[in-house]
Amino acid sequence: MNASQSAQLESTLWLPEPLAAGPQSAMLLEALFNGHPDMVILVDAQGRIVAANPQALEGFGYSREELEGQSIGMLLPEKAREGHAGFVAGFMRNPVWRNMHSSLDLSARDSHGAEFQIDLALRPFFAGGRQYGMAIMRRLDTALTRSRAQVRAIVESLQDYSINLLDAEGRILTWNEGARRIHGLTASEALGQPVSILCPSDASEQATAASLLEEAARTGRVRVEGWRRGPKDKRIRAEIDLTALRDDTGRLSGFTRVLHDLSRHKEIEDRLRALNAELEQYRLIVENVEEHALYAMDREGRITSWGQGPQKLLGYAPEEVLGKHYSIFATEEDRKAGIPERDLEEAARSGRSFADGWRLYRDGRRRWWSGVITALRDEDGRLTGFVRVARDTTRQKELEQSLAQLNADLEARVAERTGQLEATVQELRRKNEEVEGFARIASRDLKEKEVLLREIHHRVKNNLQVVQSLLKMSARELPACEARSAVESTVERVHAMSMVHERLYQMPSLSALPLGDYLSDIFSGSIQAYSLAPSQVELKLDVEEILLPLDRAVPFALLANELLSNSFKHAFPAGRRGAITVSVHRIDGAIRVIVEDDGVGLPPDFDAAKSNSMGLKLAMSLAHQLGGRLEFTSDCGCRVHADLTRM
Repeated sequence: MNASQSAQLESTLWLPEPLAAGPQSAMLLEALFNGHPDMVILVDAQGRIVAANPQALEGFGYSREELEGQSIGMLLPEKAREGHAGFVAGFMRNPVWRNMHSSLDLSARDSHGAEFQIDLALRPFFAGGRQYGMAIMRRLDTALTRSRAQVRAIVESLQDYSINLLDAEGRILTWNEGARRIHGLTASEALGQPVSILCPSDASEQATAASLLEEAARTGRVRVEGWRRGPKDKRIRAEIDLTALRDDTGRLSGFTRVLHDLSRHKEIEDRLRALNAELEQYRLIVENVEEHALYAMDREGRITSWGQGPQKLLGYAPEEVLGKHYSIFATEEDRKAGIPERDLEEAARSGRSFADGWRLYRDGRRRWWSGVITALRDEDGRLTGFVRVARDTTRQKELEQSLAQLNADLEARVAERTGQLEATVQELRRKNEEVEGFARIASRDLKEKEVLLREIHHRVKNNLQVVQSLLKMSARELPACEARSAVESTVERVHAMSMVHERLYQMPSLSALPLGDYLSDIFSGSIQAYSLAPSQVELKLDVEEILLPLDRAVPFALLANELLSNSFKHAFPAGRRGAITVSVHRIDGAIRVIVEDDGVGLPPDFDAAKSNSMGLKLAMSLAHQLGGRLEFTSDCGCRVHADLTRM
């Protein structure tokens, strides 16, 4: 290359330093740029423009300074930049394509913002040890541009179709809006990738994608239905039409791939199938209802359906009623009064009307029918017809009429009896006044008796306390011996009986004794009797609210006293601390009493039946008197159990 040729080259294009340094590269560029009739742009591996021929500068209306270093995407419409610009850059980065080329049909934009259609061919170019991409662009004529733009607009508007152009190896060259929506991939994510990325990730589906390309190349066209990849790896059902493209020499140049998303159609089919099944169920229900007359009418009240129920009940065959006005069942007087028409008008106005009245059977019988007419409307609210549901309620109507007559008869009889009752009421009022006088006298006498009975209980309690005091005095004069112990035990028993009368004297009712309070009194008395510290032995009561009659209160009081005394005497020697638990609850047919302590327990050879203890014999006798038997166990202390059936 001589100096004049080099200067001419530099005036028409600029060269990156690695290219400008090599005369052979410069000569090659001159031949490609200046000798090429189309617009030629050279880009680096990142898709940045490094050179452009005069045709490109003129065609796009840019100067060298405005294009240098810019992304080739600036020559594309804004909506296409992300996909196609990334594809151009990816073309150079993919080593598989270094010895290949690819063509695109896409829109371009000049410096004034005007869009036009171009045919773009990409070629790999190596110079100075680096790889470049050469974009050769040919502006298409206006008619062809308009036609292709229309086709592109149609393709972009098909939301349920993914329409793609593939190269001969099955790589994606074009990406429409339907493809983005169906597969959930942007153009930059899809362009240049093998078509197998649009299949589910399992190996069988990937192999299917490759076999479809082979079959299309062999047969020319393949149409299949199967699973494909949707947004976020969701599987979608789709129909695919794959067509092989060949050039004038018959060489395979690529494929067209049209995918129709069948998901919505499948959903609609499933919903329609379910709706048809539901309608069929409703039809079977309507046709098999035999206790009600259920039929449909059009907007004028003409009968449009007639099932088994109305046919069986009214006696009319379908051909006798279909197409006729439903007033054929009304009586002559109702038809003259226009009642059937008013029922339909009310249903159309309010949504439903209750239509009761006499109806005519086919055999001429008159029967009373009760039911409702419901208006049917479409999605726009227009009246489309009516549904009538009714049943024969003649029996109820006759009963109502009979009841009305009975009510009239009863009212007459009630009026007659009312006069008799008023006289009776006067007599009862007089006798009631006499009874109230007797009741006041009886109440006064009862209060006097209650005062006397309380006084008796009080005096019995006082007398028992006197006896208790005398016994205590006698015990103190006796030496420590069995006689003294017997007297002290008697003192406790007398104390237990006196507490019964003390509690009865304090109760509002003199007929029964509350167990919980009484057991607390006995425990306190035992603490004092055995001179124990109040903190040495703890009483735990688990007593149900039970009221004992007087004839059972004294024996139970003596029994509880003996069992508590036994624990105080023997369970806690030498100041031992512990607790006594008393549980009294109702069970089926008895009252269960459990007295247990956590003391030293019973002797190993203890046998209640062979014991000579006066207190133990007394306790067993009292338990027998109350319908039970004492059972003794000794695991951790002493436990006495009895189910008393005469409480």
